[in-house]
Formats: sequence, C-alpha cells, structure tokens
Amino acid sequence: MRIFFRLSIFFILLSSLLQASSLNVVKIQNDFYYSVIIKPLYAKYHKKSLVDKALKQRRNKFRIYNSYWKRAKKELFKKSKHLTSSQFLTLVDLSKQVILVVLWDNEAKNFYPVGYDFVSTGNINREKDVKRGEDHYFKTPAGFFNIKSGWRSDGKVYSDNFTKPYGKKDSYVFYFGEQKGIRYNTFDKNKTKIKDPKKWQLISDKLKLAMHAHISTAPLGTPQSHGCVRISSELNAYLDNNLVFFKHLYDGKKWTHSYKKPPIKPKNYELAGEYMLVLNKI
Repeated sequence: MRIFFRLSIFFILLSSLLQASSLNVVKIQNDFYYSVIIKPLYAKYHKKSLVDKALKQRRNKFRIYNSYWKRAKKELFKKSKHLTSSQFLTLVDLSKQVILVVLWDNEAKNFYPVGYDFVSTGNINREKDVKRGEDHYFKTPAGFFNIKSGWRSDGKVYSDNFTKPYGKKDSYVFYFGEQKGIRYNTFDKNKTKIKDPKKWQLISDKLKLAMHAHISTAPLGTPQSHGCVRISSELNAYLDNNLVFFKHLYDGKKWTHSYKKPPIKPKNYELAGEYMLVLNKI
C-alpha cells in the first residue's frame, strides 16, 4: 500500500536519527499505523482517493516533526527513572489534543515514537451546561500517572441511540485513580446556577481520571470531555492488545486477574507498560 509505505519511510528516517534499538521499532510503528489509522479510514471511505484526502487533512492538523519529537523526548527523559524495563507508555499533549504512543528501549536507554492519534480531553467551559447533581467538567490534569485498575465497558448507549460514553462493549477503561483537578464553580451558596460567566470561580476538586473509548458525534481533536482522555475505538483496541497499560496484570504471558477479561489478541508481552504522561504543552 503506497500510503502505508510512505509513513514507514517517515518513521525509518526519524528513527535513524536516534540511537539504534534492539527492538523492532519499525514493525511496531507500521502495525500502529495500519490498525489505528489506515484500516478504519478504508472501512469508512472505501476509496483510496478519499483515504488520501483524509490522511492529508490529518497531517495538516498535526504530525510528529523532528523538532516536536525532540521536545517530547526531553520531557519523557525526566520520567525515565521510573522505567526499569523496555515498555510502552503514552504521552498526551493537551495543547494539540493528541496522544503519542511511545516505546522505551531499556537497553538503548532511548525513546521511540510508535504513532499518534487525536484525543478529546476536559473542557471546563462546558460547566455552564451542568445542572445540579450532574457530573462536573474538569480540565484534564497534567502529570505522570500509573494505571490503578480498570474495567471493560458494558456498551451502554445513551437515549440518542448512538452515543456510547465508554465505547463499544468490552472496550477497556484504563483508570488512573482519583486526581486533583480544577473546574468552575457555577453555583452560588444557595445552589442556584450562576448565569453570568464573569462570576464563576475556578476551584480545586477531585476527579476520577481515566482513558477510554468514546463513540459520539463530538469529534476527537478538540476538548469535550468531563476530564478523562477520550480515544478512538481503534486506539483503545491497540492499547488493549499491545498491553500498553497491563504490566501489572501479566506474569510473563499469563493474565493474572481472576475475573477481568484479558485482551482478545495479546502480543508484545515483553513490552507491557503502565504509565501515562500528560503535559499542558510540548
């Protein structure tokens, strides 16, 4: 496939600027690109010309330039002391609304980009629509988080018969625990909605931070969520099957949790990870 080959060449060139890796980085990059980007585009458009157009729009919106990767890697190296074995990890750039899947080679002591996709993170301005008793909208907190637990989606559908807040059934919800965050307080002391935005106050509060699939009409690439990191169904499946957050649930190739369902097609056992780095800007 011509488009697939082009991206492979891009990653080969990028990787050639880095220290040689003992891992098959290019194969992992190609697998990400095909399964997360190319395959769903062909399923949606069916024609190569339309896929080419969509890919061009994607590249115009964001791409991993060498200068960007150097800045990202600088931030990643600040956390490398936590990485005692080769593994996947993820980096979320809130300013660009993108997620980078990254590979740490513990032997080469270097990071490699696997691929990127668009996300949707917290939009605190949507607090204006929150009614008493409803969930609040937080700014997704920046920080370095390790996964605490998780569960598989029940595939619940909203009343619009389309929106699936946690993705399709059995999509994994990666949970990073209760975290400090900020949001607007849009209610007065009498618990009455404050209509004038100038009177809203930013306050500290706690949110339950997760990364999960989300199916709705709201596009990825713009802040929309209550504070979680929304991702595509395809990326969710990739993170699931490549054990990007499952280091704590595998003993070699054995799934250790007694009642949680394991991935359908697990692979890269030796690269299982557990971390998510969220930055306001790279």
